[in-house]
Amino acid sequence: MIDPITIGAAFALAKTSVGFVKEAINMGREIRDCGKELSDFFKSQGEIEKAANEVEKLKSQPKSDDPQQAQVQESALSQAFTIVSRRRELKQFETELRDMFAIKGELDFYHELCAERQRIINSQDDAAREKIRKERLAKDRAARKKQEMEEMLMVAGIVVFVLIGAITVGVVIYYSR
Repeated sequence: MIDPITIGAAFALAKTSVGFVKEAINMGREIRDCGKELSDFFKSQGEIEKAANEVEKLKSQPKSDDPQQAQVQESALSQAFTIVSRRRELKQFETELRDMFAIKGELDFYHELCAERQRIINSQDDAAREKIRKERLAKDRAARKKQEMEEMLMVAGIVVFVLIGAITVGVVIYYSR
């Protein structure tokens, strides 16, 4: 789980980035000249969204009697307030950025940035799902291989048992004559 310090640092970077972009625009610079700051802002926003998703996963888990698990869930709930408030502030910052793009006549550029960001997020989600699918497939193969080995050992054990029984019967018949 992402710790509160990381969330705070991400938020501070986003806030600083937006401040720099505002100042640069007020000084007459072009939005395109602020690429690094915009990148930092969206990166920070992504980190906070990632933390929010992790907290949501923990909140959705059933309550546990395990004290360690209960402590993790409690910690997640305490972080939820921080994340939600930071998320709202980031949305306000993003609205301010969008307004700056609009003022500069670069609203199409802003929409293109947002569309590309969403495309990248979706591709990362697809990659994560593919990774999970491959891990499950590897687990299934390993389980199937283990089961086949157990079946082969069982068959080998039966064959050995039958051979020992046949040899025993053969020895008894040979000595009983």
